[in-house]
Amino acid sequence: MRALARQPRVDQRRQYGNSLIVVLVVLTLLALAGFGAMRAADTGNVISGNFAFQQASTHASDRAVTDALNNLAGIVVGGSGNADIANRYSATRNVALDARGVPTAINWASVACADETGALVANCGVDAGNFRIQYFIERLCNSNPNLADAADIRARCEYEPNAGAAAVGTIALRYRVIIRVRGPRGTEGWYEALISGPAST
Repeated sequence: MRALARQPRVDQRRQYGNSLIVVLVVLTLLALAGFGAMRAADTGNVISGNFAFQQASTHASDRAVTDALNNLAGIVVGGSGNADIANRYSATRNVALDARGVPTAINWASVACADETGALVANCGVDAGNFRIQYFIERLCNSNPNLADAADIRARCEYEPNAGAAAVGTIALRYRVIIRVRGPRGTEGWYEALISGPAST
């Protein structure tokens, strides 16, 4: 007669313990994956939110460029382009700049402020959840030229290349528009645009 080989008995309690460890490891990995997905989604939302703020701020600065172009002809009318207008227009290039490249001569607390629709705002420092726009125009001239002398204008000011032999009334000078945009939640953006305009109208 043959002796039957005995199968070793597996303790059921031991199997339950091994299963519990495997289940805990799997649950831990699933929890970490879930936290990672939530963090990635949160980071994506923050990035897209910041991009949206920047885009809206840039769009608001376009309003300032449009207003500057519209107001420039009135500023330089009748040869008055050689006169500074406090906190609005400088007839010559400002050389004293801060770390951002913004002229230190500008008192931003006194510069006119408008919202993104162009309506004037009384207090630019109050955060009402919208954008507040301020701008300053600077004529890119080293000193005030004789506005009746085309050669003097070309010697003292930056002008468009096609104005080399142009008459006084057709020389297109370069103006720098410095724009400050204040947005919701205390955000602030600085922009600069170069525009062409008449020396005098």
